[in-house]
Amino acid sequence: MVSTNQTNPKRVAILIENQFEDFLLQVPYQALQKAGAKVCIIGSRMNEEYHGKRGKVSYKPDDTATEVRAEDFDGFLIPVGHIRANPFAVNLIKEAMAQEKAIAVIGYGIQVLIDTDELQRKRVTGLDSLCKDIQNAGANYIGGPVVVDGNLITARRPSDVAILTNSLMRYLKLEIKEKTPTDHSHSTFDWWKLAEDWGGSSRREIVNALNTAIVGERYTLEAFKQYSYRARNEDLRYILKEISITKQHHVKLLETRLNNAFNEQVTWQAIGSEAYAALHSWLQSSDELSILRRALGDIQTGVIDTYHLCQQLTDPLTVAIFDEIKRDLCQYEQKLAEFYRSRSGDQIQPPMPTTMAAVN
Repeated sequence: MVSTNQTNPKRVAILIENQFEDFLLQVPYQALQKAGAKVCIIGSRMNEEYHGKRGKVSYKPDDTATEVRAEDFDGFLIPVGHIRANPFAVNLIKEAMAQEKAIAVIGYGIQVLIDTDELQRKRVTGLDSLCKDIQNAGANYIGGPVVVDGNLITARRPSDVAILTNSLMRYLKLEIKEKTPTDHSHSTFDWWKLAEDWGGSSRREIVNALNTAIVGERYTLEAFKQYSYRARNEDLRYILKEISITKQHHVKLLETRLNNAFNEQVTWQAIGSEAYAALHSWLQSSDELSILRRALGDIQTGVIDTYHLCQQLTDPLTVAIFDEIKRDLCQYEQKLAEFYRSRSGDQIQPPMPTTMAAVN
């Protein structure tokens, strides 16, 4: 990549604070540098080394938000939210908004914009957990991976970071050698390859994540079949069978993605026979409430595992599958929890999963 103007390179400031999400900074930082932009890391103080929460990267600031001005830069990237505690950082972005500088925001970075009071009537996307905060700030929450509203470019999480970076570079008229969509589409383009080139998750990391999810869904598919065979209550048996069918669908989605996108078959074998033997042994002496506790615990484990997988990859298509799995499991978690409470009365006990957490 080369800049369209090497004699007067674009200047982009990236706001930073400790415990940032590694890929949210690393991917745009490397991409912008490859495109010939002059990238400036802006922190709260100079005698600090800022570390990513996953330990992949660390950066020292080039300047602080105290002495720089919005007019010093052509664009800004905000990949963290807790820098909002620095009023100079908030004022810097408020000035940049007033001057209509390019502003790219991802993850909790939208909290900085909320504090500027400059989001009224803006079309944005963001994390689901921040939807209400964004709407309360007067913005029109669109959802989806990336939304461009004039000079403001917003995205949700690591899976969207290559799309966000591509959009920012196009806005700044930085030349991109790779052929990328002009409409920010993510439905067919292999964004993961671009993200990998820019320091995002590797092909092997994505494949491993798919295999991890496949192993989990295969094992719990078998477990829920066994639960349904032993459930006496007709309504419970129906829910458990429905979950089994859904998990079959999940496995098919994951295996299709693994094969079609990466030309690989499942490389991690399903849980060994000893695990199934232990499950069958336990089921022989278990009552229906115990089965409910196990089923609820397994679903909860799956919800959290897929949530973590969604935050760890820069591949939007794979993460979209994890999103679907998480949504399905959340619905079943609610159904099972309501059923369990209605059956257990005052004797309710915490869930008791058969599976261990697979993702941290």
